[in-house]
Amino acid sequence: MKVLLLNPYRTTTFNRRTYPLEPIGLLYLATYIREKLSKKYPSIKVSIVDTYFNGPPACTKTKLGYRAGLSDEEIEEILKKEKPDMIGISNNYTSYTPDSLSLAELAKKTCPKAVIVLGGAHATVDHEFLITKDCVDVVVRGEGEETFREMIYNIYKKKGLRNVLGITYKEGKRIISNSDRPLIEDLDELPIPDRSFINYPEYLKKTSEIYFVPEKKPVGTIFSSRGCMYHCVFCSTHKVWSDKWRYRSAKNVIKEINYLRKKYGVREFAFEDDQFLGSNERVVEICKMIIKQKMDISLIVPPGLSPSLLKKETLKYLKQAGLYRVSFSVDAGSPKSVAYVKKPVNLDKVRDIVAYANRLGLWTYGFFVIGYPYETIKDLEEVRDYAYGLKMDFIRFYIAQPHMGSDLYEIYLKEGKIDKRAKEQHTMFDSLFGTDHVSAKKLFRLREEYENSYLLYHIKNHLPSLKYFFWEFIPKISSPKKIFYLFRVMVSYTKQISITPSKK
Repeated sequence: MKVLLLNPYRTTTFNRRTYPLEPIGLLYLATYIREKLSKKYPSIKVSIVDTYFNGPPACTKTKLGYRAGLSDEEIEEILKKEKPDMIGISNNYTSYTPDSLSLAELAKKTCPKAVIVLGGAHATVDHEFLITKDCVDVVVRGEGEETFREMIYNIYKKKGLRNVLGITYKEGKRIISNSDRPLIEDLDELPIPDRSFINYPEYLKKTSEIYFVPEKKPVGTIFSSRGCMYHCVFCSTHKVWSDKWRYRSAKNVIKEINYLRKKYGVREFAFEDDQFLGSNERVVEICKMIIKQKMDISLIVPPGLSPSLLKKETLKYLKQAGLYRVSFSVDAGSPKSVAYVKKPVNLDKVRDIVAYANRLGLWTYGFFVIGYPYETIKDLEEVRDYAYGLKMDFIRFYIAQPHMGSDLYEIYLKEGKIDKRAKEQHTMFDSLFGTDHVSAKKLFRLREEYENSYLLYHIKNHLPSLKYFFWEFIPKISSPKKIFYLFRVMVSYTKQISITPSKK
């Protein structure tokens, strides 16, 4: 039995090729299937094809936009060669769901006898609709490893799917939604994702196009936990992982770090957890192991650290272990936005922890969300002024989007602001929705203005302060190496601002 896992190509509204992280979810699945099934049943074989990463360097113009990835002809050729019995397709993002479905249509057309399976974050929250498509046979909901294993085993043994938890599937003309599958309690039970399923060295070559000015290259990706204990209004993570935060032990995380260091020469590690700070004690334990083993690596946490959870001791250990830039996922900037976002953000503590990070010599990066329905121009300016006043090195403003599965989506749906099936209302880079008081076009322009104006504001208003300059800026440029890094950052940041997708 052949199982082929596909990462879909992507269609966007702008003609610029970007490169993704390795398909870590598919790597977890493939490794788990091999360890739990293929070793006992050698005829069950699993492979991965990334139809996004493996495409040409330029985008292809289509009726829907600009497509990045392999062409239909190239994918069809792969499918005919592989002749899979089951094809699993990622469907993580709402905005790329049309791509996942068109890939499923091509797969069903080319391999009509194959079982076509969709899985991922969006597939979980939209399974009732996706299963109605002729090209989709099964939708996996939530955590996929054990569900996929049991599903493959049952098909292999011709047992049917009625007892497989966590799936929505077709049985003849009937659509059946089985009960949810309990989450894996101990994540250490999962094998470390085997990067040899893909051409991992090629992904590592694209490091600088994925991450913002890495200190060391190449950069490897690690997920050390799953889920988040928060329930932010704009987030749908709880629909996939529930509101429970689960983690891998420090020892298990270090095992993966050493695997990537020794086999692939990875020198910087990006923790892509939804919530890295579920336990400060665990983070400190990871750092102590890195320090003890004298790894000489760099660390970043691109999704950001929750400033209200972060302890100063933890940040100090992260710095010693290799953290050089700290991103803060603040997400709010006023008492009203804190209340609306449903995240325990202590605005005063944010100021304190940012100042401490500056004094440690860490580059500071802040993430803020604007565009909540109630916001007026005055509300937006209040968030902007708060963000500007934190004296971070860089800040980004994201527009609140009604992602399917989030509370914000339900609010928009209830108020008649969104059509449940209108895919054009979803985008990865901005929202087509304004607030009740500010149009979408105006909101987008304000976001660009807030971001593009900050650097000059920072230079004019923060650097002249002797207290800030000597206590919070000088530690970042205290060596020739750090000065050169500042130069690299400034060049990259300027380019990043200039290529931000725009509606103008």
